[in-house]
Amino acid sequence: MARYALAIDLGGTKVKAAIVREDGTIVSQAERPTEAHKGGDWVLNRIKEAALEALETSRMMPTQLIGAGVGTPGVVDAEGGIMLSEAVNIPDWKGRALKAELERVLGLPVFVENDANAAGFGEFIFGAGKVATHLVFVALGTGVGGAVIINGELVHGASFAAGELGHIPVDPNGPLCGCGGYGCVELFASGPAIAKRAREYLMRGVPSKLSNMAMPEELTAEHVAKAAQEGDALACFVLAEAGKYLGIALAGIVNLLNPDCIVIGGGVAQAGDALLEPVRWEVKRRALPAATENLRIVPAALGTNAGVLGAAALVFRALAK
Repeated sequence: MARYALAIDLGGTKVKAAIVREDGTIVSQAERPTEAHKGGDWVLNRIKEAALEALETSRMMPTQLIGAGVGTPGVVDAEGGIMLSEAVNIPDWKGRALKAELERVLGLPVFVENDANAAGFGEFIFGAGKVATHLVFVALGTGVGGAVIINGELVHGASFAAGELGHIPVDPNGPLCGCGGYGCVELFASGPAIAKRAREYLMRGVPSKLSNMAMPEELTAEHVAKAAQEGDALACFVLAEAGKYLGIALAGIVNLLNPDCIVIGGGVAQAGDALLEPVRWEVKRRALPAATENLRIVPAALGTNAGVLGAAALVFRALAK
């Protein structure tokens, strides 16, 4: 008999809920605006509303669900389901016993993970990394997140902070990062960083299709990716710069962990080979040959569904028959 899980992907702007079958089929979905500024209790209500709508749309009975998985921003004690840090724009999220609170609300066993860990696990079980054994997942978006999976298991670290790839320093003389460090890869390869770099070149008068796509202050990494796909030289150069810095960070990870697959996802990854080829080249140039011999660096396959599929996979793995 097929098993089903409720999956929640909590983002800064929206809550996404889905009913997922064990083979990765999404039976139904629902979304609600997070409205994080209204506080943690409000966000919990948003989660409950999205979950109930997804369940009603699926026409399933609650008893057909074996559990619920949740991916949330912030550092999470994945064993106790307790938030160890603030999440994006959600007041009073730190210290919240999310597992216990949601089990009370949903009436199901709940498994909570960092959102990048959940997305990476989704790619490992259902997506681009499903043939891998040791996987590193990189999420390129507003920030740079990640997940590390070794021998099929998520690596959490001593204090559940493993996988914060965005805060690996790649330039000791680089700018100050929001984390308090300097020269973090997030300052060079995130969506805002790519858009900022493109704006700087445009303001210097460098010709580009980007000038016709948006006003400089409205330029996004998506504009840069689209221009690169159309062969724009400046856009390709900006993405190559970002790829170089990301490749520097990943080369160190490759030497340390020797993964057989690196999956790069998130909105910025939609740039495709304009970003991925510089990453591959930099990793190949800097990492040990023995560590790159069987390494694949590939784009994510699950798109915006990685979070919910990963959250569901957490349930199926935890409650394996």
